Amino acid sequence: MADTTKVFVVLDPTSMEQPSLVWGEKIALDMKEHRSLTVQLHVYCCIDPAEGAAAGDDGAQAASLKSVAEWLERMVTHTRAQGIPVETEVEAEAQWRQAIVNAAQRINCNVVIKNLTQHSRLVRLVRETADWQLLRDCHCPVLLVKTGKEYGINKILVAVKHTEDDAYKAANTSMLDSAKRLADDLGASVHAVTCYQSDDRPDRQRFADSCGLERSQVTAAMGTPEKVIASVAEEVEADLLVIARVARPESAGMLGDTARKVIDEIATDVLVLPMTR
Repeated sequence: MADTTKVFVVLDPTSMEQPSLVWGEKIALDMKEHRSLTVQLHVYCCIDPAEGAAAGDDGAQAASLKSVAEWLERMVTHTRAQGIPVETEVEAEAQWRQAIVNAAQRINCNVVIKNLTQHSRLVRLVRETADWQLLRDCHCPVLLVKTGKEYGINKILVAVKHTEDDAYKAANTSMLDSAKRLADDLGASVHAVTCYQSDDRPDRQRFADSCGLERSQVTAAMGTPEKVIASVAEEVEADLLVIARVARPESAGMLGDTARKVIDEIATDVLVLPMTR
């Protein structure tokens, strides 16, 4: 295939583990093996010039940037040794959260991969986090991966909204199509989950038919979306959750309520697909 898939990998200079790079490598190798796809990684790191010993000192900041750039090059040595094309980039920006979004859009990437920083619900309510800003502002899919979890995508779970709203029905179809393409690329299987209220239980066979999946591959359960999704993900041993961020055109900067809540409820990694009503 002539086209190259661009994967934007965000590294965290404050962390000893970089699962985002591990996932970038493995996805590139899986796509090459299963679909002969060419994947290029753009490995990016942004530092805050106001922090550390370099604060307020141009020379020290330049030295800090050089040090981080050398660290990035060391980090991708193994990646390049596997035959994966890699570019590296380091920036120093006070608004580093926005800088990540800007860089991802500048290189026109197909997907962003970032370590998921675990926060309590209270912290996310009172403080803007890099994860939320990326999910809210990025125009491409965002994959949030957790530390301490080995790579492996054998089961993909799609969070389907049980609704008659045309915008959400379109989002459901788009998510399922994307999940099935990804499953083909990676040699994985697809499952779907939806939640309902006590008086609106969906027919399981009709739900399966609407998803284009077997009855054994779908689950409907009563409860709040984030709790149902997390429970079913554990039950089916999902490796990846696919969920949509559906925003209205007049409020495209709003992060969907379910997507916002589920990232700290679920034990698996999360792929968020941006969509507009």
